Amino acid sequence: MLGRVIRVLSHSEFEAEVEDISVGDIVICGDILAIVASVYQEEPEYAKYLGDLDREDIRRFMPDISEGKKVARCISLCKINLDEPRTAPKIGEEIKPVSDELLRKIHYSNGEFRIPYLIPLIDRCRKDVSLIRSLLLRLMDVIPEEKELLEIILAEIEYSRMRGVELK
Repeated sequence: MLGRVIRVLSHSEFEAEVEDISVGDIVICGDILAIVASVYQEEPEYAKYLGDLDREDIRRFMPDISEGKKVARCISLCKINLDEPRTAPKIGEEIKPVSDELLRKIHYSNGEFRIPYLIPLIDRCRKDVSLIRSLLLRLMDVIPEEKELLEIILAEIEYSRMRGVELK
């Protein structure tokens, strides 16, 4: 287990308190496949009400409490049957890393390779293609027979992004 859902932002976004995770990691929460879009450290709630001296005392005597928690913001990609996720995960639900075998199985439904969530993900990540790049590189590793197709898709996404950049 990587963590648990602590906040639902919308039907397609949620946050989880996590231990060890990186931006671009692919996770599963119930029957929802998601990608980690960002990771940040959240201050403990009580810190808002304390002065600097009080915080130092707490850090010295209770370092585990004063540390806060590591939070990952996740974007729901699809359900494990590749349907669009129309419901959000439940608060407290576990998130786990997705194994290579499961990732391969999800994308090879009915014997054909499919990525139906790619276009909506591209729309959401217009300014930052690093998430898409991370996803496609992982798929290239897991599904080597589709590597050529995935490289073409990645090159086209990066080219489109570069075309939209204005040089000054």
